[in-house]
Amino acid sequence: MKNIRGGTHSTLTETAEEVVVLLEKIPGVTLVSPGIITQGKSKSGKRRVTAVFTNAGMELLISGQGVQKVAVHCNPDIAPHIFHALGEQKKLSAYIFKKRERRPGI
Repeated sequence: MKNIRGGTHSTLTETAEEVVVLLEKIPGVTLVSPGIITQGKSKSGKRRVTAVFTNAGMELLISGQGVQKVAVHCNPDIAPHIFHALGEQKKLSAYIFKKRERRPGI
């Protein structure tokens, strides 16, 4: 069973909750840590998942109703494979997946 930092009371947006539930089922994920929720600038309502790969795994920027950062701890070598497996999930077929480099201040 994967650990979710902060216990069961951590707040997840509706969009992030769908992604986190599927992340917990992927082997290799050791910890999922929900982060800050901010108001989205776009009013389009499109659901997007953007991956920023780090030394601890990856950070997902999940947008939908708002934008939430979710840190996914795993082996950095398999982080791209986990992101690819997440993108192939049938439940997330309406989401737009993309990767980007780490930028200072974000």
